Amino acid sequence: MSLHLPRVPSFVLGAGLALTGSGLVETLLLAGLRPLTPVAWPGLAMVLAAALGGARAVAGGALVLVAYYTLNSVTPQRFPEFYGHLSNTVAWGAGLALLAAAVLALRSRLQFADAWRESEQRLRTITDNLPALVSYIDAAERYRFNNRVYESWLGRPRDQIEGRSVREVWGEEPYRLLKPNIERALRGERVSHEYAYVQGGVERHVLASYVPDVDASGRVRGFFVLGSDVTQLVAVQAELHAARERLESALDGSNVALWDADLRTGRVYLSEAWASIVGAPRGDTVATVQDLLALVHPEDVEATVRAAVETMKGERPVYAAEHRVRAHAGEWKWVLSRGRVTERDPRTRRAVRMVGTNVDITDRKRIEEAVQSVARADPLTGLANRIHLADRLKLAAARARRTGKGIAALYLDIDHFKSVNDSLGHTAGDALLQAFAARLVSCVRSTDTVARLGGDEFVVLLEEMRGPEDATAAARKILQAMRAPVRIGEREVAITASIGIAHGRDDQNPEALLSLADAALYEAKAAGRDTLRVAKANAQPR
Repeated sequence: MSLHLPRVPSFVLGAGLALTGSGLVETLLLAGLRPLTPVAWPGLAMVLAAALGGARAVAGGALVLVAYYTLNSVTPQRFPEFYGHLSNTVAWGAGLALLAAAVLALRSRLQFADAWRESEQRLRTITDNLPALVSYIDAAERYRFNNRVYESWLGRPRDQIEGRSVREVWGEEPYRLLKPNIERALRGERVSHEYAYVQGGVERHVLASYVPDVDASGRVRGFFVLGSDVTQLVAVQAELHAARERLESALDGSNVALWDADLRTGRVYLSEAWASIVGAPRGDTVATVQDLLALVHPEDVEATVRAAVETMKGERPVYAAEHRVRAHAGEWKWVLSRGRVTERDPRTRRAVRMVGTNVDITDRKRIEEAVQSVARADPLTGLANRIHLADRLKLAAARARRTGKGIAALYLDIDHFKSVNDSLGHTAGDALLQAFAARLVSCVRSTDTVARLGGDEFVVLLEEMRGPEDATAAARKILQAMRAPVRIGEREVAITASIGIAHGRDDQNPEALLSLADAALYEAKAAGRDTLRVAKANAQPR
């Protein structure tokens, strides 16, 4: 152990002790005693200084010792036995030097041992208070250090762990499981793994990391073990997994997919039912938000994103959106997606997690579309009916105001249809109406609307008209197409049509447009049929 004398510099300490030794020699001379050497007592004092103050103290003492030796060499008769023989001087000098060096080395080793013990004690104090398993295993697979938690976890005192091999501490079967990862760590690999250990009939789980201890030459001296007891976490995960399986079993076959979105990473977990909805291979799906958005129909993306963002901001309590997604085979599937925010950042209140369900509603949508189609279509010809035409008129008028392009209504009927229907029968009349409707559709663009109002009355709604002549040209095309005979069964029936044309105005009611076209149709019939008439700009609806 070294003495700490902070107020006395080591150099001064060594010089002072050597002077004290020299003083003792002079005191002996005054007392009539004759020491054999002038350097014995100062030299021993210097050795003492080495023990107390280290190399600097030795330097201070040596300086005094050399000075005292030199002064006495002027009067060698004071110590004739010492100065009379050179070998005495060399022997004493070498002996004192060796003794001082030995004392310095011993002092250094003692200081190192003290520092090592202090460092180890600090390390043990720190690791003993960590809620983790900490140990060090050397290259021979023997424990050289472990903390208190390690002892508690294994149920062994320290003296039954330190110095013993991993095989001795753990037993044959656990060692067999640990050995591959131990070998990897001793090859210099950093290893993380989870393992189970049964103690007292209770299974416990550890998540361990092995960190190699490599010296300057690259040789692995051993490795540090850092472990966490994850028994409770494993139990919770097992329960969550079991709960999820129970829920998925309950939902199995219902086309309801569970989803869980981590909004911090953008990753979304979807249960196995999602694969069934989109026709993917069976199994859970992990995707990103962008991956899923890429599947959404372009017409549905904006509304879907808006609903999700409003839910994340807290503007709506529940996210709900009906949208189409592209399945693996290329077809579109309708999905009802619902969810809610289940976790927010406590500091910023930003949504960090959402969970919900996706339900396949494709069949429901098909039924709805079929019902709407029946409600909005003429059952005989498949053309738009009066209700559907009214909706299209409103939309067309709004588009015309927005784009500045005109619209026109063509009101048509079949000339002398009643006589054909009465002479050939209603079945033949229906066949004639169907053939007339097919010709009418073939004469206009796909963006135009063709409707049957009832009987033999039809309407064609033309959009994006550049001028009045566009509507007239379309009407002439229809008149020409209708003059060809229609085959009904074994007969050919000659037919013609009459058309009334009305051009829409910005301030015009959509229903008034049809009335004007109807009035123009009566003018065409009065003019002899198989012709067209255009409603005058100042004409009033009938």
